[in-house]
Amino acid sequence: MRGVPPPDAPLDAGALRRTLGPPAGPWASVTVVERTGSTNADLLARTGGADPAPDRSVLVAEHQDAGRGRRDRTWDDRAGEGLTFSVLLRPREVAVERWGWAPLLAGLALVEAVGEVTGRSVPAALKWPNDLLLGADPAAKGAGVLAEVGAGQGPERALVVGIGLNVATPAADLPTGGTSLAEQGADVGREAVLVAVLRALADLDARWRAAFGDVVAAGLVDDYRAHCATLGREVRVLLPGDRLLEGRAVDVDRDGRLAVRAPDGDTTVVSAGDVVHVRPAAR
Repeated sequence: MRGVPPPDAPLDAGALRRTLGPPAGPWASVTVVERTGSTNADLLARTGGADPAPDRSVLVAEHQDAGRGRRDRTWDDRAGEGLTFSVLLRPREVAVERWGWAPLLAGLALVEAVGEVTGRSVPAALKWPNDLLLGADPAAKGAGVLAEVGAGQGPERALVVGIGLNVATPAADLPTGGTSLAEQGADVGREAVLVAVLRALADLDARWRAAFGDVVAAGLVDDYRAHCATLGREVRVLLPGDRLLEGRAVDVDRDGRLAVRAPDGDTTVVSAGDVVHVRPAAR
């Protein structure tokens, strides 16, 4: 029987394709490369053209050196320590104006996968909109998600969702405010984590498409709210132009927007694209 590889072992591309790809797996193609600049950029380049990537394509890099987060923040990793991968989706059943839920579904898939591979020994939650928080008192960022829509139109229209997850990253290599599964005491292999995330994301994507993007009918809003650590907390939301919104985060609506109730009772709804960052209010 195949033994469990150590957390920093190279990914077995063949095993991943057999598990996740055709004919029985939920993904159309699974490719693993040793190194690239950005898996998101690579898949965005294949949304159209002479060799378009099919719906539900996966690209995994053992190392990427030009990864990006929201608002062009950098995301770098060392080979064997984390997971950096992107998926290309062509959700024809979902109107483009509802595609903003894709990164939230990716965050939800991360929470579900962490619970599966750790036996729920590591607390996992979401910081709105899609940062994965690991641990407690305090929780720290273990993964980030970046979604981008390709430039194509019609049948070439696609979106790419990139994920960077700290699996075996030691404390010395973690950024301020970051953590990893290993630092939270989870001894899990990267391959097992990747399979769990991609299976969870495929299931959530199928529910989303089956409901034609209606996240309320699909129960996805309720699932997201149940795992969102931002809800119920006093927050400070920094908006462009150094505008500041303070209050209690009270809801995430069907459009994925965060509702913040100010001390005077007025509620303001903000979308992820309009927010620079969300922080807990000072105590």
